[in-house]
Amino acid sequence: MRRLLLFFTFLWPLFAFSTEVPLSDLVRHIEIEEVKISPEGTHLAIRKNHNGERVLLFISLKDRKITGGLRFKGKDEVGDFYWANNERVVAKVVSRKAALEMPIYYGTLFAVNVDGSKKKNIFGYLASETQTGTRLKRAKATYAHATIIDLLPEDKSEILLSTYPWSNNWETTGEILKVNIYNGVKTRITGLPQVGRAHTDDHGNVVFATGSNRKGDYEIYEKSKKGWKKVENSLLAHGWPKGGDLDTGEFYFEIDRPNSTEQLVKFNKKTNTITPIFSHEISDISGIIYHPTNDNPIGVYLHPDFPEEYFFDEGNGFAAYFRGLKKAFEGYRINFTSFTDDGSLGILRVYGDRLPGDYFLANLKTKKVDFLLSSSEWLAPETLNSMQADSFVTTDNMRIGTYLTFPKGQTKNLPMVVVPHGGPHARDYWGYDQEAQILSQNGYLVLQVNFRGSTGYGDHFYTAGEQEWGGKIQKDIADAVHWAVEKGYADPRKVCIYGASFGGYSALMNPIRYQDLYKCAVGYVGVYDLEMMYKKGDIKRRDRGLAYLNRELSKDKNFLKENSPIHNTDKLNIPLFIIHGEKDERVPVEHAEELLEKLEKEGKPAKSLIVANEGHGFYSEENNMKLYTELLAFLDKHIGIGSVEKQPAVN
Repeated sequence: MRRLLLFFTFLWPLFAFSTEVPLSDLVRHIEIEEVKISPEGTHLAIRKNHNGERVLLFISLKDRKITGGLRFKGKDEVGDFYWANNERVVAKVVSRKAALEMPIYYGTLFAVNVDGSKKKNIFGYLASETQTGTRLKRAKATYAHATIIDLLPEDKSEILLSTYPWSNNWETTGEILKVNIYNGVKTRITGLPQVGRAHTDDHGNVVFATGSNRKGDYEIYEKSKKGWKKVENSLLAHGWPKGGDLDTGEFYFEIDRPNSTEQLVKFNKKTNTITPIFSHEISDISGIIYHPTNDNPIGVYLHPDFPEEYFFDEGNGFAAYFRGLKKAFEGYRINFTSFTDDGSLGILRVYGDRLPGDYFLANLKTKKVDFLLSSSEWLAPETLNSMQADSFVTTDNMRIGTYLTFPKGQTKNLPMVVVPHGGPHARDYWGYDQEAQILSQNGYLVLQVNFRGSTGYGDHFYTAGEQEWGGKIQKDIADAVHWAVEKGYADPRKVCIYGASFGGYSALMNPIRYQDLYKCAVGYVGVYDLEMMYKKGDIKRRDRGLAYLNRELSKDKNFLKENSPIHNTDKLNIPLFIIHGEKDERVPVEHAEELLEKLEKEGKPAKSLIVANEGHGFYSEENNMKLYTELLAFLDKHIGIGSVEKQPAVN
């Protein structure tokens, strides 16, 4: 992709004979994480992994030279960033606290100019200045998280934040603040009605607030002169604001529809009318396409199997331009990370199953597109394996989407690793997948399953997974294995299962439910004791977390035991590998420790890897290198070449 694209004319690189990609190349962190253009198109801001830490660089578009940057000392790194005006960027500060390898955002915002000057903590517990007798307002420390809800383009010195205070009981509501990006001085606008965030119109007016109550129920509120008023409209009550104008009274909402997929609608506050705009038969809306200059929604991103886009407004020619780019980059996904205020320039990101991401400078006037940077230049697309999308229908008429990543040049009778995703309310997507590449590069077919309960396929599909963690979800996964075998893709004698978080739960629960299906199983930061979810971990700390557990699982102890791997170890008679981080707060390491102890007592010791300073998923390249080296060795031993050649096939 490292070519020049002129007027949609593109010369694709010739494919070479592939060689196995070294594991060290696949576990490396992405180097270029994000690129954004300044409002007037004079500079680029680039977040980059440099020697193991995230830094920010500013480059002049005129001469392509570095003008400044931002790098923190100690354990702080640069997180998400935003152009507040043409000379200044506001960045989240992520920190490696409590001996964790993975940097986490604790609420601090930092601002810096493109020449590296005027560096300032503008929000968070570090944003304070000592009073020296002057009457001038000064920044004060704030112990809260902050979400930037509006950059206020018409105000060059302030931004709008929706905040969430730190609290031991996790049951706090925040407020909306206007913050000066040069000195950190805050002005309170209003409080929030419940835990959540606020939403503005196209001119920075606070209009709506969304969040969840203590029972975990989603709520939306409308701002009025008298304060916040709960929206009772049956459709809007399940909606998420996506832009609008208070003057015209027209607002866009993404609506969750009962027993159906999401729908984009237009709501007129003045007439109290709702106009449907778009919905898809299979897919929820995965994102909104906005016009480059006025932030009006003109299209939607979809992901039924492969990614799609639909434009309901031509956007003064932008839709046609987007389609032209899609044709030029056929077989890849595209999106814009940012535009100049006048819409003449944009940063185009191109990515796909064999490409983590390349960045281009797009001139919307001349239609010229120049290559800028590759997120992982050491990975050549021709050496990576493609991902295929497919689906099957269950006996109870559920359409289950699957993704298959084959070793290059092989499609039949392969050793297969089933990789159920976490959540369970999450999903797998078509695109570059690090683990799918690692496994397929080593000769394994990788099967990913969007089982019932996965997001992205509508309310009916989402709710079908509730209280089915150990039931119908596991049947969907097992049915997917049988489907892959019947298609001739997988050798039934060589199937293992590996997953993380809820995927780790499924990695053990599926062999418990279907004991003849697998030759080995690997649980990574997995949930193994459902009762423990009510006693330990961060979910149970808040009322809405307990409400989630009650909705997803059950209060019935017999049900929890029947659906917990730790209480069904008598049915686990295959080789097991248990991986966990000692600092995991979502699924505490006790899940792994108690399971390993019980297996040991039963005379079925499992292989284990417990790593200090890692949480709910490993972060450091060194620890990931160890994880995947041991994982591949474990799989090779049990389903690798020659491992079961003498065993009969299992139906």
